[in-house]
Amino acid sequence: MPTFCVPSLMKYYVDDQTEVQVKGGTIAQALNDLTTRYPTIKTHIMDSQGRLRRHVNLFVNKENIRSLNGVDTRVEESDKIILMSSISGG
Repeated sequence: MPTFCVPSLMKYYVDDQTEVQVKGGTIAQALNDLTTRYPTIKTHIMDSQGRLRRHVNLFVNKENIRSLNGVDTRVEESDKIILMSSISGG
């Protein structure tokens, strides 16, 4: 199963884990599995229309999904899906 890597600031929402194995052959399916199992993380990474929030970046291994096929990007059993949230402030 692909592994979802969760940043330290969000591990609270996934039972204090930094890595969660997920089911799915695409990013969309993996996200669905993650947010179904850990619903409290959903509002932090997805908007009310079910799309990734603008400040959330996902990488398959080291490649940003925005330069691939977005949430339709295929994932393999050994892939790592890395969740990174942009930080802003002033």
